[in-house]
Amino acid sequence: MRYAGISFTCIFGLLAAMATGQESKPNFSGKWQVNAEKSQIHSGNVSAVNLTIEQKGASIHFVKTMKASNGKESIIEVSCTTDGKDCDAKGVKVSLWYNGNSLVEMDIGDDLAATTTMTLGDNAKTISAAVTYISPQSEPDKLILEKM
Repeated sequence: MRYAGISFTCIFGLLAAMATGQESKPNFSGKWQVNAEKSQIHSGNVSAVNLTIEQKGASIHFVKTMKASNGKESIIEVSCTTDGKDCDAKGVKVSLWYNGNSLVEMDIGDDLAATTTMTLGDNAKTISAAVTYISPQSEPDKLILEKM
């Protein structure tokens, strides 16, 4: 009977440790720049991207500077939580949430609707970002951002 109690305690402790490990999410904080040579930009929507992320728990503040292939530059700055609620950023609705260890961003504006799924590299020096364009539809972009 005594061994059954010890086994139960060990199994309970192992399950609690696993649950705690699964709750922690990667921290994307840092200054990032797209590496055009390693990226696959099919849409023609962007030619350069710089991203500054400050993440504290479930709250994220980011500044995204994008340069279009036509030379037009746009900046999106937003503070948002990762629970999927809409946040406003100068006419663009932004939502953030986690899908496993990936951070998903949805942007909906007057002329664009897109989702970006970001995954932190093993060494925390790169982000792989898959951009899916909902409207207007175009081929997805695969971006590699490197820590500056």
